[in-house]
Amino acid sequence: MQSKSSRAFRTISEASAELDLKPHVLRFWEAKFPDLSPVTRGGGRRFYRPEDVDFLRGLRILLHEEKHKIKDVQKLIKMKGAQSIVELGHSEADTVPSGPIETRDLVPARIKVSAAKPKRAKPHAPVPKPESSVSALKSSSQESLAPRESYVEPAHAPFTPARPSNSVLIEPPHRHPPHQ
Repeated sequence: MQSKSSRAFRTISEASAELDLKPHVLRFWEAKFPDLSPVTRGGGRRFYRPEDVDFLRGLRILLHEEKHKIKDVQKLIKMKGAQSIVELGHSEADTVPSGPIETRDLVPARIKVSAAKPKRAKPHAPVPKPESSVSALKSSSQESLAPRESYVEPAHAPFTPARPSNSVLIEPPHRHPPHQ
């Protein structure tokens, strides 16, 4: 399949494949972000302009990668404008490597830098030396065999069911037969 130029319009399936998002996510973001408005043609088909794709890419970075809430991104758009999201998405598009997947270097530079730094070992708290296992066992068994002074044996009384004081049976109220 021949790839489109960077300035070509994208269908929703092409845009979702390029951004690695599901089409329903793009439709949902259209409802939440009024600045995202793809061109619709006959039959309701959506065509995303390159600016729309960059806006979507910026939203993906903020919402999926940086884990911001939708309300926070909406506030950011109100404060800085939608163009800031487009610029974020466009800058990310420039860093995406092109070519076959086998030849791409998929590890981002910021991860390579952190992997190259040697990690310092965290100091651990000193571990107390255990007593010999025999002496520890003796002391614990002596403690468990020692009588408890604060323990009081509960007094048990035999269980006897309560009996009614008088032997009168209470009968349910009588029902009168229906009138004929």
